[in-house]
Amino acid sequence: MSSMLRTRFGIPGVIATVALVFAMTGGAFAAKYLITSTNQIKPSVLKKLKGATGPAGTAGAQGAQGPAGPAGANGKEGATGATGATGATGATGATGKAGENGEDGEDGNPWTAGGTLPSGETETGAWGLTFTGEGFTVVPFNIPLSAPLDSSHVVPHAVGYNGEDKIGAEHETCPGKAANPRAKAGFMCVYTGVFSGSAGAVVGVFNPTLGFGASGAATSGAGLFLESGGASLATGTFAVTAP
Repeated sequence: MSSMLRTRFGIPGVIATVALVFAMTGGAFAAKYLITSTNQIKPSVLKKLKGATGPAGTAGAQGAQGPAGPAGANGKEGATGATGATGATGATGATGKAGENGEDGEDGNPWTAGGTLPSGETETGAWGLTFTGEGFTVVPFNIPLSAPLDSSHVVPHAVGYNGEDKIGAEHETCPGKAANPRAKAGFMCVYTGVFSGSAGAVVGVFNPTLGFGASGAATSGAGLFLESGGASLATGTFAVTAP
């Protein structure tokens, strides 16, 4: 360094000048080698530069629920399963309790289905036929009697023809008319409603199970025997009351 510099600036001035020069040249050197990408760093050095993983941060708030997605398509229908085996037959149930007998709408007496006409109960019906001279017909009892009736308990002509007055003692035994047939307990009464043509009458009531000569009535019905002077039409009713 020349004596002129030392004389003009002194020792401190010289040192400051030298420092300034180095600062300026060093900045230029640093600017020439400025790192702008990790690719400029050697991989082995880059690994050493990687810091340790920091602690996990706190969980963020739950985000809003997203819109519902569209419904999925229906799945394909499965094949029909095989038919199961027939189950075993169940045991026979216990016999139910017998039903109660029905009741007559008028007096409440019991009627037994498939049985016989109860004592004191009356059954009625109608009859009719056309004939000439002699004729017969059969009247059934829908509810049979418990026993047949003999000749003394059947009345073939309870009233006169066409509903006329009762005949003698039959008034007590057969206290009805063709339109309202009635009979005393243990009797069958035959009422004549119409008898047209030649004069005639119901002359007998017979048991059809025994024949025309057996006057009376069977448990299931009775036969009527009529006579007239010619062609006739006869109709009427009957009543039978169980003894």
